[in-house]
Amino acid sequence: MTDAEKSALPATDAAARGSRRRERTRALLLDAAELLMSQRPPEEIRIEDVAAEAAISPASVYVHFGTKDGLLAAVTERVLAVATEALRSAYAAEASPLERFAGVGSAYLRLLVDHPAVLRYLTVTGERGPRTPDEEEVVARFSQLRREFEQSIRDAVDAGAIRPVDPELMSYFLFGAWNGVAALALRRDALQVSPERVELAVIEAGLMLLDGLIRESPSA
Repeated sequence: MTDAEKSALPATDAAARGSRRRERTRALLLDAAELLMSQRPPEEIRIEDVAAEAAISPASVYVHFGTKDGLLAAVTERVLAVATEALRSAYAAEASPLERFAGVGSAYLRLLVDHPAVLRYLTVTGERGPRTPDEEEVVARFSQLRREFEQSIRDAVDAGAIRPVDPELMSYFLFGAWNGVAALALRRDALQVSPERVELAVIEAGLMLLDGLIRESPSA
């Protein structure tokens, strides 16, 4: 190693530490903003609230994201990436049509439980309509994922794994049912249900639904 290479090491190490520190700060701010987005509409979130939740100075929010809109857009992008990866992995699973159909439901439920900001976004945009390009992107992406879920139901019907149903109507019913039950975890009153109980409720109902949908074997 030359003297020049040796002298460059401290600078390189410092740059790496600085990069890791920036990444940690950015992740903390995104986590804080996502938490707040699960509790209130985007327009009610302030930069100061995010900074306080992350225990970081408000100035850091501007350094990393420029504006509140930039921060919320980054949160939306991250959550959509997680949602798309989780559900498309379930769609592409090497499994029978029936197992894939059930797996998609499980993946979507896990998404709602782990990322309640998704549910809040869908609820808010559903009540008043999307107001920003980010909210329009959320609606567009979940509309596409809903259509892909519809196709997984159609595949299960075509394979004879479940009784003949209207795949589109069934996808809307299940989409609405999952969202509705998961929304109980966001309530702040006597109707609130813990995320754990939400998951158990959906699993139990899902088993009953599958029992009714599964076709009886010809020998039965």
